[in-house]
Amino acid sequence: MNTTIPSFILQSIHEPERKNQVDEIKKHLPQVEIIEPVFPKYENVPFLKRLVQKSKERTGTKLLTTEIGVLMSHRKIWKKIVALSKLNINPANTHYLIFESDSKIIDLETLYEHIGMVQNKYELFFWGAWHNNVSIKKSSITATFQNYIIGTPLIKSVYCAYGYSINAKAAQKMLDATNKINYPLDLFKHYYNINSFSIGAIKPEVISTWQTTESNVRVERPMDKIKRIIIIKIFHLRNQILAYFC
Repeated sequence: MNTTIPSFILQSIHEPERKNQVDEIKKHLPQVEIIEPVFPKYENVPFLKRLVQKSKERTGTKLLTTEIGVLMSHRKIWKKIVALSKLNINPANTHYLIFESDSKIIDLETLYEHIGMVQNKYELFFWGAWHNNVSIKKSSITATFQNYIIGTPLIKSVYCAYGYSINAKAAQKMLDATNKINYPLDLFKHYYNINSFSIGAIKPEVISTWQTTESNVRVERPMDKIKRIIIIKIFHLRNQILAYFC
């Protein structure tokens, strides 16, 4: 548990209700660096309306301005990781942990124990994804311990960006893939090229979210939440079947 893991967390002065959640992460990872996220609601984003329109032209659906802010925020961190790699401060395969302001560490000990193996095998790794509904391909499982499994996730089951680690190579690839506004960052399947870099995931997740504060991306009515949960259950069942035969 003495290993220092370089880490970043997106935290805004405009979300004081999440301060305690961020403080919990800082308690476990005091070296974590705070990155101010992009909030179009509170700051000027050049050509924002044009970006929204372009997203509709390219995908058929307009991105929310908040979704553009999320994408820009993670790009800020990826650029920082790439810049750090050029200074040769850390080994090339070093993973940088990335959190959002509502992230919650569930099992830090497991993360510490397996970060070395993860760095050697994967270039982007999901310590938590889609609120524990990620599906791991059966043939790709590289580690099983306690009740955990590690392997390559079915890419269509990878959503959310509240707990992942990434090295400089993958960070640059993600910068290249997101250079044009298209889809929300959550939809990794639209940005990931299987020939670009390797991805992995752990299940059950060791990083999750508190789910005690409202989303900063989109407002959900109670009925919307119920529909979302039902849809997730249906797609998770489908993905589990697909992953079993992969």
